[in-house]
Amino acid sequence: MKKTALRYGGYAALAELLFFVLTWLIIRLTGIGHKAQGNIGWADLLCPLVFVYFGIRYYRDHVNNGSITFLQALKIGLLIVLIPAFAFALIETTYVIYINPKFYETVYTFDIEEYRKTLSPAQFDIKLKELKQQVALSNNPFFNFGMMVLTIMALGTIITIISAILLKRRLKL
Repeated sequence: MKKTALRYGGYAALAELLFFVLTWLIIRLTGIGHKAQGNIGWADLLCPLVFVYFGIRYYRDHVNNGSITFLQALKIGLLIVLIPAFAFALIETTYVIYINPKFYETVYTFDIEEYRKTLSPAQFDIKLKELKQQVALSNNPFFNFGMMVLTIMALGTIITIISAILLKRRLKL
């Protein structure tokens, strides 16, 4: 189980790195809008997690003689997810701390302008205070790292549960 988790977790981590670099290049070269960047970013997070499904299926078909219980699938899926979760957190935290330290300020500046257009002055003042607190937290590398791990783990857990339901199979006697 550990070998399969390391293998497919490694594939997912490499895919996370590749998607991150491709996303960064697309954004840099095309100058697409803020909302489109967010959508591409979510795809960047989700697509590599396809390796959870492939890892569980590989384990079922090649290691476990064609059968796997829901709990076994859940266990291997979560082990796979740990690797890209920590890899992405490291990549993203390195990016926002060293490569583009103004990343969150840019995002929040855009958000402030959007809120200014859509909220009443009283609501805007409340939202502005919240955003200032979020910027301070996001610029903390430990908080940022932890939030990225939790984000990928949450997405990966959902994908793991779906994959475990789809792939569970018991051998017939």
